[in-house]
Amino acid sequence: MQKAQVLIVDDEQDILKSLTRILRQQYDVTTFTSGQEALDHLQDNPIDVIISDMRMPEMDGAEFLTKAKDVCPDAIRLLLTGYSDMESTIRAVNEGGIYSYLSKPWDNEELKLTVAKVLEVLELRKEKKRLTEELTQKNAQLSQWNESLEEKVKQRTEIIQKANKKLEKLLVSRSQTFRDILAALSAIIQQATGRPQQQVERIAEYSKLIAIKMELSEKEVSHCYLASLLHEIGFIGAEVEKEPEKIDEPQTDDVAICLAPDANAELGVKIISKIHRFAPLIDIIRYQDENFDGTGGPEHLAGTDIPIGARILRVTKNYDFFVSNPSNTARLRPTSARAYLKQHTKVFYDPKVVDAFLKVLEKDVIESEIDTCVGLDELKIGAVLKQDVYHPNGQLMITAGQEINATILNRLKHIEEAVEVPIAVYV
Repeated sequence: MQKAQVLIVDDEQDILKSLTRILRQQYDVTTFTSGQEALDHLQDNPIDVIISDMRMPEMDGAEFLTKAKDVCPDAIRLLLTGYSDMESTIRAVNEGGIYSYLSKPWDNEELKLTVAKVLEVLELRKEKKRLTEELTQKNAQLSQWNESLEEKVKQRTEIIQKANKKLEKLLVSRSQTFRDILAALSAIIQQATGRPQQQVERIAEYSKLIAIKMELSEKEVSHCYLASLLHEIGFIGAEVEKEPEKIDEPQTDDVAICLAPDANAELGVKIISKIHRFAPLIDIIRYQDENFDGTGGPEHLAGTDIPIGARILRVTKNYDFFVSNPSNTARLRPTSARAYLKQHTKVFYDPKVVDAFLKVLEKDVIESEIDTCVGLDELKIGAVLKQDVYHPNGQLMITAGQEINATILNRLKHIEEAVEVPIAVYV
């Protein structure tokens, strides 16, 4: 390893020789008897340790070390001084920035130990300086990387934003296309069945509210709603020939109750299976006519083996058919229809679905502003009609928007009593 460079200044040659003899085995020693000559040497030669006598002619040690500090600021400076020179020593400490001082006469071992220690300090200073410079470089490099990264992030963000805008446009376009397909299918179903669109929409809204009440997932709620909108799609490819199923019900004064007609579900499944986005609706539509006790069709599924959407749809479409479907010649008042649903849980209907539906009719339907069918036994004075009211023979009796008064209500009750068919009123 390269030896440390030690520079010694003293006006006495004997002292210089003595100090050189002590230090030369471990260090490269350079000596001067003149402070100015030593300063000239420092201009062109790096030095690690400077040792200077205090009392010298022309330039004392304090002045020399002060100037040496300007020329070679990294070198560690030591002062040789006597006890009588304390005032000058203090000046050397303050102005020359000396690291330590050695008293004359010195102890050789102490001298060597002091020089070794100051060189350790010098190495630590160099290492600190190196690490500081390296840290500064790393910070500068990191700053450049950050700037580069920020620029890349900015560029990437712009690319993602552009892609998102394209995707949003595509989604809007696809959503619009999906809505257009749904609207077209609904119109075709309406044409095939001859039933008003608001009837299907009402059934779909009922199904959605039940699904929400039963805390189904957002996807399941959506599937229940869409399947209810399309549940009669099977009528597109076939005539509505099958009569509603009649069941004698002694609980309702031997009036024959008509369940909703078979929805031609298998044909409906064939139609919607052509559209990939309707795949989750297939089982709901296919099993909409299954009975909870397993006596229904097409596969005699029972209980929870029937998809939850199909169980919900069975309740909502039957209820709407009971209270308002024009083709139902054995319509029920809503109160009777609700009682019928409760009486036939575990037979036709899932008890949990019926319970949720009754709660929906009690509160959620009103808050959602769905047109609510009420019987004349529930119709209140001051209620405003949301739909036209028709005579069971199809004749228009009262237009939507009319407020119910005592005269209108009494007249409706007389007609209902005469024809023996409940009149559907929506408020």
